[in-house]
This record gives sequence, C-alpha cells and structure tokens, in this order.
Amino acid sequence: MIIGLSPLAEEYKGTIQDIIWLFYPGAQLVTDGEKDLFIQLSLGEQGRLLWAEAQLYAAGSALAQREVGEPLQPAEAPNEQKRLARLAVYQVLASFTGKSPSPWGIMTGIRPTKVVHRLMDLGWSREQIADYLQEKYALLSAKASLITSIAASQRPFLLSPEQAAKMVAIYIGIPFCPTRCLYCSFPSYSINKHRAMVVPFLQALLEEIRVVGEALRSRGLIVQSLYLGGGTPTSLTGSQLKQLLQAINLHLRSEATVEYTVEGGRPDTLNEEILGLLHQYGVSRLSINPQSMNQKTLEAIGRSHSVEDIYQAVEVARRFSFHTINMDVIIGLPGETREDVAHTMRCLATLQPENLTVHALALKRASHLKQRLAEFPLAQANEATAMWQEAARVADELGMTPYYMYRQKQMVGNLENIGYALPGHQCIYNIQMIEERQTIIGLGVGAGSKWVDPRTWTLVNEYNAKEPRQYVDRLEQYLERKIKHIENLG
Repeated sequence: MIIGLSPLAEEYKGTIQDIIWLFYPGAQLVTDGEKDLFIQLSLGEQGRLLWAEAQLYAAGSALAQREVGEPLQPAEAPNEQKRLARLAVYQVLASFTGKSPSPWGIMTGIRPTKVVHRLMDLGWSREQIADYLQEKYALLSAKASLITSIAASQRPFLLSPEQAAKMVAIYIGIPFCPTRCLYCSFPSYSINKHRAMVVPFLQALLEEIRVVGEALRSRGLIVQSLYLGGGTPTSLTGSQLKQLLQAINLHLRSEATVEYTVEGGRPDTLNEEILGLLHQYGVSRLSINPQSMNQKTLEAIGRSHSVEDIYQAVEVARRFSFHTINMDVIIGLPGETREDVAHTMRCLATLQPENLTVHALALKRASHLKQRLAEFPLAQANEATAMWQEAARVADELGMTPYYMYRQKQMVGNLENIGYALPGHQCIYNIQMIEERQTIIGLGVGAGSKWVDPRTWTLVNEYNAKEPRQYVDRLEQYLERKIKHIENLG
C-alpha cells in the first residue's frame, strides 16, 4: 500500500504514521508519484479552540473528518494539536475502511496511564477521565476503564515532589542467560559461550555500585527499591552472585529500602544454593518466569528447562518464604492456541503466585523471531484477544487486580502488558518505572537511567552500553555522568 501525504501531513508524519499503520501495517508514505490513497491534513485555531481536518481521497471516493478541541492548559497547545491531527486521521481511515483496528484508538504510546495521572492531578474524577479517553482518544470503554482503575490503584505509591527529591530506585542489568529466547530483544548473551566476559563485567559492575552508592549517601539520598534484572542474574555462579549481593547491601540497600526484586527468570538457574543466597541477602520479591507451561513451546522458543523445572523452582523458593513470588507469561507465543494459554494459566493457578505479569508478544527487530517469521506464524488479533481474556479471567479468580501496564509497538492483537497482584504485593519498582515520577538509576550492561526533575516531572534518559566489553571500557564515562546527575538531586 502506497499512501500519499500533503505537505502538512508530511510535516506531521512522525505524529500520524503509527495511526496510518494501524490500518495499513507497513504502508509506504510518499509525497510524490503513484499512490493508492492520498491524505491531506489541515490545522487551525478559532479563539481558544484548535482544530484538525483530515481529507482522504481514493479512486471514486473522498472523505473528510474534522476534530476540534481545547488544550487543558495553554502550554499544552502543541500536544493538543498533534492529538487532534492523530484523531482526525484515525477517524477518517476508520470511516473509509469500516474498521477499528485497535481497542486503544490513537493512544499508541508505551505508557497510557500517564495521561490518566495528569488528569487526576487536575482533580478529574474517574468517570470524567474514562469519558474523556473514549471521546478524545477513541479508546474502547473497556480500555478506558482499565487504565483509569490501574492509575487509581497506583496513586498511593506515587511520590510527592519532596519525596521524589530524596528517594531513588536502582536497576542493575546482568546481560547473561543460559540461552537466548526466540523472542528476546534485550542485551542478552549465552553465559556458556561468553563466560570469559563475566569476570571483567562483574568487576566493572561492582565498581559502579560502589561509586554510585557513595555518591547517593553523600547527598543524603535513599534507595526505595532495588531491581536486579537482565538477562538472568541467577545464571551467575553462587560465588559471583554472593559477591554481587554483598556489594548491593553494603553500598545501596538500607533500612529505608522497602523492596528488593531479583529476576530468577529461568527456573533452571534456581537451585537451593542460589535461592538461599537471595534469601540470606534480603531479597523480598523473586520472579520465576515460565512464559508457558507447555513443553513444546518451551523447546520452540529456545528455553533449556522443562515444565517440571518450573514446579521444582517454585517449591524450593517457597521454603525460603520470599514475600512475593512473581511469575510471567507471554500470550501469542509461536504455535500456541487459546487452549495452550488456558493450560498455562491452570498450571500457574496451582502454584499460587502473589504477582503475575501477562505479556503480549511483541515482534522486535533484535529478536531471532523477527528473522524467522515464516517458521513461526503469529496469532491473529481475535485469537490473541481470547488468550488475553483467559489470562485476565484466571488472575481475577486468584484474587488479583491489575496494578500497572505498558504497551509496545508490534504487539499481537494491539494488546498490552499488564501486571496483576494480590493486595500488598504490587511491585513498587514497576509502578515508578512506568509512571516516571521517580529517578531510576541504571547500573550494568544495557541499563537505562531516568533522571527525573520532581518540580516539573520532566526527565532525561541515559543508557549504558548494551555490549559487556563496551560497558567495561566506558565505565569511567558513565560514572562521571551519573555523579553529575546525583549532585543535582536532593
């Protein structure tokens, strides 16, 4: 499909492209030459009101859609103009195609709940917000209600500006795994193939932990939550993991740290020694992530463990009485049906996790799956939606409620990733990371830092290298950058 754009539509291409691709995935957008459709965009203002009109021309037909709105605050006028342009294009394409391709309407960003929090900050009621999302963003009623209820549940966890000036979160990235999963796009290296990189990486990480910890302490800043992710941190040897946990407790963790998460991830890495170390050094939240409880799927996606390994890992973990066990599943995995997902959810229900994260498969450029789509056809939208509904039903039966969510591009069924939890078992780090109202300092390979200014809730994103050797070589540069940011906190 080739779609022509008027000069103004071309200027707004970055704003409307993902809307067009909802209807025509991967369509080529051009200004000259042959085209199947043509979209003309016009913008204007009338007093305090802004408007956008999208006109669509195709062989034998022409349609137009005008959207009018007023920015909630004067400074938001440019963003309101973009929203109107997106909505006008969405509605004219919906009229032309007779389709509504996404239950999220024009809300294609990663963090839809941020819009809800902004309205709650202005004193809006949940009912007003849900109506606004349906009218102004073309959300279906169910999605508007979902994100409004999630945001309401998060409010007690959000920090005041005064608190955000004194409390940070820490993410530590370990880039090694037993094997690389088919769908994975994270910086991840098979530990057996890259074992020579582990020691120099770990030495650099310990130095980063020490320097950042000392800088935080010197400014009177405390670490509210710690998240040790990856990769698979528990793929380290027992002695390496012990060394890492000791450094974290010495330099970062304090009595004010209320949550400490480790991604066990791969159950084949969770033996009694490893779990004992995690318990000994104060880990309160452990993730054991099967993704599927179907053996054929585990083999297809490149996992080296069995379904039985998952049961055994949870059984041993329960002996150490971690406060929260989280389990992740992915819907839309290659070859799986709704019944496969139902089987996974029935199995997880018997394990009684306190926290459950349901991911919709996202097709990422860096994944092996992207290169092998012919071998692994993906679920259609209606089937993916049925899988999502099955997962949500079981979470509800377990007494869990949704507490955070985020979206990614190219997700099956245009769905979302959603976290469920029993009362008192929400992951504080996940909430702060998604809502971006707390500084998060990323240490290790591929780790991102979010430096938040609590006076305005604006932020700066910075990242460490995704490759271990580059991370080691550039460590001094990262430390210098982090120390400057820390000096501006508090």
